[in-house]
Amino acid sequence: MSCFRYNKFIYLTQFRCKTVKFKPKIAKTKPLKTPSALALDHFDFYYGPLFGKKWPSIRLGLLSPNRYLAVMNTMSRDWEPHDEILADMGAKDLLASIRGKTEDDIIEAKRKLVEMKADEETKKAKNEIANPSTSSESNSSLDEEQETIFRSAAGLSEFRASPGELSSGSLQMGRGGIKNNKDVEITGFEGEGIRIPKREHFLYYPKDLRVRAFERGVLLDFPAPMKDQVGVPSYWLLDGGSLLPVLALGLQKDDSLLDMCAAPGGKSLLAALSNLPSKIVCNDFKLARLGQLKRALMTYVPEESEAVDKFVLKRKDASDVKSWDEFEAYDKVLADVPCSTDRLSVNTDDGNIFSTSSTQQRLDLPLLQTKILINALRSVKVGGSVVYSTCTLSPSQNEAVVENAVAVVKNDFGIEIVEESLHQLVSHMTASGLYRFHGTPLGALVVPFLPSNFGPMYICKLTRLQ
Repeated sequence: MSCFRYNKFIYLTQFRCKTVKFKPKIAKTKPLKTPSALALDHFDFYYGPLFGKKWPSIRLGLLSPNRYLAVMNTMSRDWEPHDEILADMGAKDLLASIRGKTEDDIIEAKRKLVEMKADEETKKAKNEIANPSTSSESNSSLDEEQETIFRSAAGLSEFRASPGELSSGSLQMGRGGIKNNKDVEITGFEGEGIRIPKREHFLYYPKDLRVRAFERGVLLDFPAPMKDQVGVPSYWLLDGGSLLPVLALGLQKDDSLLDMCAAPGGKSLLAALSNLPSKIVCNDFKLARLGQLKRALMTYVPEESEAVDKFVLKRKDASDVKSWDEFEAYDKVLADVPCSTDRLSVNTDDGNIFSTSSTQQRLDLPLLQTKILINALRSVKVGGSVVYSTCTLSPSQNEAVVENAVAVVKNDFGIEIVEESLHQLVSHMTASGLYRFHGTPLGALVVPFLPSNFGPMYICKLTRLQ
C-alpha cells in the first residue's frame, strides 16, 4: 500500500509539473507599422537612390529636431530691447550679415546689370517660345536619360491611384474659369518634354525685416517669445526654410500680394514686416485653418498698427479652377501648397498623411498642387511673379508640378512663363553657413542637415510674360 501511495504521489507530481508549462502563442498577423514608420520606409525607398550619399545625412536631419529662426515683430512696442537680448545671446542678424556694408548705389548698379542681362534672356526666351524648333537642348541641366532616372527614382508613380478610384487619364480639374470655359484635363504628364525658359534675377532683401539666427553648430535654443505691455510678442520662431519663399518673392514698395494657402499665417506676417506690400490678401478654404490664421494675425498685429488695414481675409478654394475668379489682380502671388510634409511625416503619427485612412489624400496631392499653381499663375499680373513652395523633398510634388502647371496654363489659357533664377539667394544662404541645398532642374531645394537643420523647403519663382 505504501508503495502504491508513493508511486501515485510521483505520478501526481509529474502531472502537476506538466501543467505549469505554457504553450507559446503566435500572432495570426504581423503587427502593423505606424504611419511614421511607413513614411520613413517610403522615403528610404524613393529618396535613397535620389540623393545618394547625401541621404543618410538628410535622413538623420529629418529625424532630429529642426532648428528655428527668430523673426522680430517690429510692430511690438518692446521688440528693440528684446532684440538686444537675443543679440547678447549670440544670435546674429541674418539678413544684415548677408547684405554686409554694401552701399545702396552699389546694390542699385548691380541690380541694373542683372536686369539688363535678364532682359536679353527674356527676348531669347520669347524667341524660343515662338520658334521652339530653334531652342537648344544643351541648356537643360539634366539630359533626357538622367531626367528619366531622376523622375523614376523620386517615385513619380507613387501617386498613381489605386484601380477604380483615381486613374491618370480621368483626372479633371474642372471646366475652366470665367475666362475659359473649355474642359481642362490633367493627367500628370503634361510637363513631359517641356523646357521652361530661365533668366538671371536680382533680389532685394527687405531692410525692415529683422531675423535672428544662431551660428552653424550652436546648440542653443531661443527662449520663449517675450511680450510687450499689451501682450504682443516681440518675435516668433519659425523653421529657417520658411523664410526663403518670402525672400524669393522680391517684394517691392506698394506691391499687392496674394497668399493662396495662408494659414497658419507665418509667411503673410513676414511679408507685412517687410513694410513693402500695400495689400496682403490671405486666402484659405478650410474654416479651421482660417480661424487659425485670424488668431495669428490678432496675436502679432496690434490693433493700433497701420498694418491692420493691409490684411484682407478671403475664403476661396484655391484648387477649384472652374470657380476661381481672381485674374491678373496681384503683383506677387505666394503658393505655399499642402504637401506630404516630410519632417512631420517621419516624426508624428497623429494626422499623418501616410496613415492608411489618408492614402487617397496623399495620392491626390500632385493634382491638388497643380490646380493651385495654375490658379496662382492666372491671378498674377503680366510681369508679376509667383513663388511656388512646399516642405517636401519629392520631385513629384515639386518640379513635376511646376512643369505640369506651366504646360497647362500655356496650352489652355495662353499664359507664357519664364523661370527666375534663384542663384543669388542660394549663394547667399549657403555662404551664411546655415543652409544646404540640393541641385534641382527647376527652383531650389533646402535639405536638412544636423549643424543647422532647416527644411526641407522647395521654392521656384515664375514670372508671367503674357
